[in-house]
Amino acid sequence: MKKAVLCVVFAAVFAGGLVSANAEEKKSAAPLTADDKHTEDKHAKPVLETLQLKDAEKEAKLRPMLAEHFKALNAWHEQNDTQIKALWGEFDRARKAKSDAGADAALEKIDGVYASFKPEHEKFDKELATVLTPEQIETVKDAITVGKVPFTMNGYRDIFPGLKEEDKAFILKNLKAAREEAIDAGSMNEKSAFFKKYKIKIEAYLNTHGFDVKEAYRVFVARQKAEKDGKKAAPTEEKE
Repeated sequence: MKKAVLCVVFAAVFAGGLVSANAEEKKSAAPLTADDKHTEDKHAKPVLETLQLKDAEKEAKLRPMLAEHFKALNAWHEQNDTQIKALWGEFDRARKAKSDAGADAALEKIDGVYASFKPEHEKFDKELATVLTPEQIETVKDAITVGKVPFTMNGYRDIFPGLKEEDKAFILKNLKAAREEAIDAGSMNEKSAFFKKYKIKIEAYLNTHGFDVKEAYRVFVARQKAEKDGKKAAPTEEKE
């Protein structure tokens, strides 16, 4: 993709899921193993810090849910990452060859692999809903994907200043769909790949709704460069 696309793409690090209510009670009562504690510190802690629940009871319920799911996610990726990485490579090669059919075929295969993780994903959603409000669940998913949805949405607003409300609604819907898939990804690069999948749809939409995506990116990059050069050229105040 063009260099300017990087202005609206992020990196992500975490992913998520949960356990049943009975299992949750047992987990909260039992001491964490060293591996459990590492998983919790690495993945669950940033989510909890972003939530800022200020509710000890809710946090006590949520913490083992997150830790248990991240363990399940890691185990699943250990079994499937070799195949997944090969398929994303197939997708990238098809895109470089400008083969839409090849890219779509690779994505279909990727969806097929992830189908086996769908029950855990759905369990995650259901169990989050027993503890958190819809707005808090949005916060969890944004935390897991390191804010890709709002950041990328803001990027599109900057690059395409003439967006109508229906355009913004279409973009946001697709970015949230990307996030829903990206929370199951096992790496930063794969999270970004899921967002690329939906950015292709978004940019195809924009090209048919009054925008020239390639030109908009060119103008945006030129504007960013001019602003950067202007700051460099601006005289600095002399110290007294």
